[in-house]
Amino acid sequence: MIHPAMRAYQNVAGYSLTDRQADATCFRLLIDELETASASTDPSVRLKALTKNQRLWSMIMKANSLDSGATNYEDRELIVRLASQAQRYGIRAILDNTLSLAPLVGIAETVLEGLETSAGAGQEFDTDAML
Repeated sequence: MIHPAMRAYQNVAGYSLTDRQADATCFRLLIDELETASASTDPSVRLKALTKNQRLWSMIMKANSLDSGATNYEDRELIVRLASQAQRYGIRAILDNTLSLAPLVGIAETVLEGLETSAGAGQEFDTDAML
């Protein structure tokens, strides 16, 4: 007989995300939000998407600025530079509501593609299965 707590843990563990899958999910959500904001005329929708963009890139920059030894220096430097560019453009887009969000979507799509490619074929995580 399996203890109910162990069964609950096993159920949750079967749907747990790897770090790469969690990162990919964040970028998918960001892309959706930015695309929605691009199509919307509501300034609050745009501001909400740009705020999420800034927060995500800020977390990425902070995580890669710290030397955890998990990622080599050159890759961390590249990621921090990319985060900086995305944040700078995001600030410009916040200040100028006529500025296109397409560059931010493009950066996010490129990162997502890299996350999915390096994860290996057949390892894409279906977040809909969790809900």
